[in-house]
Amino acid sequence: MLWLGIVILFIIFVIIVLLFSFIHGEFNFSRVKDNDTLSVEMRALFGLIRYRYVIPIIQFKGLTKGILIKSEIITKSSSKLKDESKGQITKEKILYAYNQAKEAIVYTLNLYDWMKQTLAKVECTDLKWITRIGVGDAPETAITTGAIWGIKSSLLGFSIRYVNLTAKPHIDVIPQYNEKQFSTDFRFAGRIRVWFVVVAGVRLISRAAKVKGGIRTWIQIALKTRARVKTAS
Repeated sequence: MLWLGIVILFIIFVIIVLLFSFIHGEFNFSRVKDNDTLSVEMRALFGLIRYRYVIPIIQFKGLTKGILIKSEIITKSSSKLKDESKGQITKEKILYAYNQAKEAIVYTLNLYDWMKQTLAKVECTDLKWITRIGVGDAPETAITTGAIWGIKSSLLGFSIRYVNLTAKPHIDVIPQYNEKQFSTDFRFAGRIRVWFVVVAGVRLISRAAKVKGGIRTWIQIALKTRARVKTAS
């Protein structure tokens, strides 16, 4: 009985530690000349679970064909490539995602409030957005630099109020006078405790259950999304 009690206490201790551990997320986007790179990385359970999604190629193919992307999925070992595929972001796919989002809002009680409550638990641990701009003429470059500063300030001011900013952001627009250049480097790193994710999931289910057909709608959205992902891959 003593050993059984010790095992139960140990299991409870491990569960508590895991619930209060963090899920870390990083989003990086860079554009240098015509080269775009986007990557998303998620880590959980002290690095035991790791997922990295990289898009090294982004090409605009016109209004009809949309955007061509090449994606890579990398496992816990950052040097091991798990999957590689190509796909297109088209107008139809964007409209489909938009309609799915509208349906989720209709069949979930106060989904916007749930999103605000969840984002409030996210800690922003790193924020960097550096842009270099030059249009070939010094006065026009100065005007463009000011305009980009205004756009950045508005976007960041709107976004940051929803998350808990714990790090000093590094934001800059560097004018490149008398040369044509545009490059940008954006990085966002954040974390949230596993416990808050579990609570958010329970709250989401509870809100969906309060609307007739809510749970069924969410299941259908999940199944349709999974089927489309399998088809695309």
